[in-house]
Amino acid sequence: MDIIVLMELEKIIKANQEARKLSQIDIRDFALRNSFKWSNDFLKEVLNQYQILKKMATKLPQWHTNENVLGASLLNMEQCSSESVSTYKFKRLNGKSAVDLTGGFGVDTYHLSKKFNKVTYCETNKPLFDIVKYNFKALGVTNVNFLNISAEEFLETTNLQFDLIYLDPDRRNEDNKKLVLLHNLSPNLIDINELLLSKAQKTLVKLSPILDISQAAKQVKGLQSVEILAQKNEVKELIFAFNKIGTEADLSIQATQLGPDKIETFTFNREDEVQAKPFYSEPKKYLYEPNAAIMKAGGFKLVSVKYNLGKISRHSHYYTSENLISNFQGKGFQVNEVKPFSSKAMKGFKNDQFNILSRNFPMKPETIAQKYRLKKGGERYLIFTQNHKNEKIILSCVRTF
Repeated sequence: MDIIVLMELEKIIKANQEARKLSQIDIRDFALRNSFKWSNDFLKEVLNQYQILKKMATKLPQWHTNENVLGASLLNMEQCSSESVSTYKFKRLNGKSAVDLTGGFGVDTYHLSKKFNKVTYCETNKPLFDIVKYNFKALGVTNVNFLNISAEEFLETTNLQFDLIYLDPDRRNEDNKKLVLLHNLSPNLIDINELLLSKAQKTLVKLSPILDISQAAKQVKGLQSVEILAQKNEVKELIFAFNKIGTEADLSIQATQLGPDKIETFTFNREDEVQAKPFYSEPKKYLYEPNAAIMKAGGFKLVSVKYNLGKISRHSHYYTSENLISNFQGKGFQVNEVKPFSSKAMKGFKNDQFNILSRNFPMKPETIAQKYRLKKGGERYLIFTQNHKNEKIILSCVRTF
């Protein structure tokens, strides 16, 4: 490590130590006062570490409790996997060797090191590389080899075979704009697809929650499965798994909802979804909305088949039954009233308080609330959607779970 890099790392270490001493502060006010008379550069780094540590406390609590762990940047902290998601992601994996081609802040590399005998970390950003290497020493990790090179360079030069290759392609361009399509990512997954298949028994790729799964599946070879990981009903990651024999026709999709006490999964084959025959129904006593992972996975017909639920409409993705299905993966409502949507019907709800949901309906909840003078909140729900006759309807409900 050269003298300039060492001096920069020492500054970050000191800034991190000062940031850990601070209680709850107003960033702007603290910067303006600068009571400790720090240089502008050092003050900026202290505040950077302070903000990172606040996010780290909830996202990476184990790392946060280690007082020697440094932050890199807020962007790194926002983009990295959470401790709980990363732990789950690799819990069924183990082996002799793995490589993380896009090491980043090192969270996934760290959890890989718990499951594989030897792990290689690749990262092109030298300052980030140095911080992660320092952190791993602080965390007592001794089975990781650090390489300051790109994923492409590593794949083209290594003669080794791995049990697992993992990568999380950069999804931002030089202007810091978010990217989604596979060919825009760095590394370009389409370009290195064949190399990945030739170097490992299995490859896992973390991709954007808003990626079109069907479109992406058509662009790559060897795709075995896709797992949608959600937490608190928000999709966090898509995990594409590759091997040499995977095909689009046999693609398995799993919707996973990670909860504090349990993990819910809904797994299906794409062909089974194509062949499934749901039945349609008018709203009955109970209404259901699948969780975010299932909504992203797209197994809408199989939800009807698996739970024996009537589907409200082909495109609404609400389901209904006369008896409560308490193990449904998502939200459950008791339907108190169903009305055809009209301005006249809406007058009966004016100035009243509801949680407003809208799906397969021309207006968003905010527009509905504003136009018809509804107060948002409370325990009751108004759900705006269409039935299987393409008629706009309003369902007045209360949550059951």
